[in-house]
Amino acid sequence: MKIRNLKHQIIYKEPFAYCAHPLIVALPNGDWLVVFNHTIRRPFILHPPEDPHYYNFMIRSQDQGKSWGAPRVVPAYDWHGVECAGLTPLRNGTVLLNQWQFKWYPRELAKALASQMELMFVEDWLERIKLTGELETGTVIPDNPGEIAPWARGNGGTYVHLSTDGGATFQQTVEIDTHPYTGGYGMRPGVELPDGDILLPLSDVPQYETVFVVRSSDGGHSWGKPVEAARLAGHYFEEPTILALADGKILMMLRDNNTHFLYQTMSYDNGFTWTPAQQTAIWGYPAHLLALPGGKIACIYGYRAEPYGIRLVLSHDLGETWDTGNIMEIRNDLPNRDLGYPSAILAPDGSIVCVYYGQDADGVTCIQSSQFFLEE
Repeated sequence: MKIRNLKHQIIYKEPFAYCAHPLIVALPNGDWLVVFNHTIRRPFILHPPEDPHYYNFMIRSQDQGKSWGAPRVVPAYDWHGVECAGLTPLRNGTVLLNQWQFKWYPRELAKALASQMELMFVEDWLERIKLTGELETGTVIPDNPGEIAPWARGNGGTYVHLSTDGGATFQQTVEIDTHPYTGGYGMRPGVELPDGDILLPLSDVPQYETVFVVRSSDGGHSWGKPVEAARLAGHYFEEPTILALADGKILMMLRDNNTHFLYQTMSYDNGFTWTPAQQTAIWGYPAHLLALPGGKIACIYGYRAEPYGIRLVLSHDLGETWDTGNIMEIRNDLPNRDLGYPSAILAPDGSIVCVYYGQDADGVTCIQSSQFFLEE
């Protein structure tokens, strides 16, 4: 298979903002929605776990991506300091928006409270990402980061917001009890099973070590207890993506912050139990899974090494193996590691529409898309 008729487009850009981590979904009525993170552009990048100014913005296309409407904050302006969001369109037209929201404290108050609760300051986060290699090469860290980011982060909550008007409004909010995990963060759609149950995959924020699923049997109005899907000593699993397969299995791909290879697990009983997580030969993160005609599955992921970009690999056997001998490059020309989080849908003409974030020629991190066909 090869990528043909590849076209790139910037779908949302703000010169003085940092926009990243998009997710695209197609609604039953034909509308396309993209939800993404939006914050102030700063001297150094603070991703959603470290910035109380992050909102989830959403844009809509009613003409299959030819144009996009103005952004809207979802679900409302009180919901800031959030992680990346997930969107799950249901067959009845309901749209579920899931969010993890941290609690935030002014720096001086946080120092007074530090003996009473677990808090993270910006210097703690900067030290951690230096050790993990996540800091962008060439980034200059100021001597006083606490003056630029004068806050601290505490724990928070996991929420699902329901819309019955195609995402125009979210008028009901449900908090998910993630006990025994401290929280649940997910940035990919859930899956609606043939019997109507909904599975939502989440990571155990703020540890980012274990992945679990929660289940709703009433359209998202209530959620059951977490079911652990992946945990492995020495590994740090997060940002799962799941796909219900034609043979009844459920496939889940995981980001591992230790190796940066994708891991996967399967469920053979509608998500009640999961196989031990296995490493794939796919290096990159995070993933999005897309079912293609003819039984193929596309795994699309960010590639944060030179040449920086977005990649796609196929499975021809419902996720049992991946054709890593034919890894296809959707982008190989992005300027640096400030990129990724691709997701994709199938357009009515059979093309694949993939959205992701990256810097443009002006050095502005923005939401971009690529549309293409896969052909023999």
